[in-house]
Amino acid sequence: MSRIRMLGPKDQLQSCLGCVQDVGLVQLIEPAETESLTPLGLTIEQAHHVRSVRKVVEDVDTALELLGVTPEPPKAAEALPLTKAALIAGRSRRQLEAVAEQRQGLEEERALILKFRPFFSAFRKIGDSGLDLDGIRVFYLVLREDGEQELRRMRAALRQALGDGFELLSQPSESGESAMLLAVPTADAAKAEQLLSEAGVQSLALPDQFEDEGVSATIRRMQTRLDELPEALAALERERAQIARERGRELAWIQASVRDHLATVEAMEKAVVTPRAFVLEGWVPKAVQPELERRLGSTCGPGFEIETISSEEWSGDTVPVVLKNPRLFRPFEAITRMMPLPKYGTVDPTPFVAIFFPMFFGVVLGDIGYGTMLAAVSLILRIRSQANTTLRSVSEIGLACSLFTIIFGFLYGELFGDLGHRIGLHPLIFNREEAFFPFLGFAIALGLVHIVVGLLVGAVKMFRGDKRRAIGKGMAAVMVVLIALALMAAFEMLPERFFTPLVITTLVALPVLIIGEGILAPIEFVSTLGNVLSYARIMAVGTASVMMAVVANRMVGAFGSVVVGILFALVFHLINFVLGVFSPTIHVLRLHYVEFFGKFYSPGGAQYRPFRHWSARESASDERSE
Repeated sequence: MSRIRMLGPKDQLQSCLGCVQDVGLVQLIEPAETESLTPLGLTIEQAHHVRSVRKVVEDVDTALELLGVTPEPPKAAEALPLTKAALIAGRSRRQLEAVAEQRQGLEEERALILKFRPFFSAFRKIGDSGLDLDGIRVFYLVLREDGEQELRRMRAALRQALGDGFELLSQPSESGESAMLLAVPTADAAKAEQLLSEAGVQSLALPDQFEDEGVSATIRRMQTRLDELPEALAALERERAQIARERGRELAWIQASVRDHLATVEAMEKAVVTPRAFVLEGWVPKAVQPELERRLGSTCGPGFEIETISSEEWSGDTVPVVLKNPRLFRPFEAITRMMPLPKYGTVDPTPFVAIFFPMFFGVVLGDIGYGTMLAAVSLILRIRSQANTTLRSVSEIGLACSLFTIIFGFLYGELFGDLGHRIGLHPLIFNREEAFFPFLGFAIALGLVHIVVGLLVGAVKMFRGDKRRAIGKGMAAVMVVLIALALMAAFEMLPERFFTPLVITTLVALPVLIIGEGILAPIEFVSTLGNVLSYARIMAVGTASVMMAVVANRMVGAFGSVVVGILFALVFHLINFVLGVFSPTIHVLRLHYVEFFGKFYSPGGAQYRPFRHWSARESASDERSE
């Protein structure tokens, strides 16, 4: 990153800001004040204007949110005066809020009437009994699930207080509770209400529009209203869709243009001025700085200059970070961005993630059939996703993972578990069904390589500053390798005569480690060895996956019908595939974020946000990256 300073005539500030916004490469910051440079500030009229613009932004944002869609603004449209834009945005917001309020009211009314649906059959039973429904007081009660004993107690209490002058009917509801309807003479309503209150039984209140009607009319109106509500909701949806057709693109244009204008006004507050000149400062990627100077020099006119600020002046500042990787590695930035961005000047872990993540994933899943299924799903996602979106990155990561899954499937000889062995596929390295210890050793060996790479990357990063700690970090990597070789010699994987020299070399390296990283270095080193052992989870999750696939295949012969067995096997394979995608993803991410990143990663970088023209897509992308 380069920090630049832009200077020009004060009366050209607004036009120069427009040029900077057109270029869209500079992240503006507030320059330091001096005796000769003071903040520009806003006049009373400008402050009032900003408030008006923000009100329009609020109206148009709310209107588009209520529409539920964000249409593409027209590429060429006539600029609207702020007053007209404010009228359109305000009117659209009010109309859409009214539609949304009506819809919410209808939904609530529908939900409330549905609560009373179990009472409808109870109403009919009372009507069939010949009881005068309009001369009684009705209570609508809800009894919790398995409340038969409570129901019996309530009947006994009512009979004691009212004799036979009541009717209590219950009807089970879909939720498992019981809807009860209690009908009593109006003269006994107070007694019944007191009994219900003492028993703690929940009572439902009728909707307001039904309170003043008799019981018979209430049930008829409720049923009629329930039949009318779907059409009323559909009419509101048609009204919303019509507003979207008529004003959607216009509102999107207003949103983009007004937000652009607001950004320009707010950017003016970042300027400091003298009586005749202005000064703006900002960050720009070094690679595009020559192009920026060329374009601004040709558009901002005479008197405009750009100078680069020496790094000594901003070495302690928070510098924005831009992740820049080759096209092959770029999708894996989605994994890196799930963590806070690395500090400026430190290591971007994306290339390492791009190499190790799909490889570890393939080691765990390692099946030709599942890899092919994952490739098909990833390819469909890629076709249906847009460029430069998170979904596109996920699809491309999935394709890389599927490639390694298929490769390791050939190495293990697995096609939907042991089906590959049955059709003649042979393991090229080992059979995961039987070779638990070779698989465990392979997983830990991968962890050893991963951790050593992390330690070496950390040592290289530290060598620019703290060389003593860099040597300590490098020595930790050497000691991890020495201990691994000593263990191999102890288990006769290497000549036994290497064991003693390797142990002596490790002990000699220990003081160097303590000198480099301090007295706590041995404890941290033991923690590092524990990190290596954490990679055993690769073996555990991988073995679980292949054993589930084997179980699925054996289901075919476990049922009387072959067809039923095949159906069960397919379902089980589908479940195993879903688990085989998500489980390795979670565990491999953990190995990267905890074990690997902990050796060199320095979080705390700021997101690069250049001053540019507003767009809904880029705004949503910025919000996701926060």
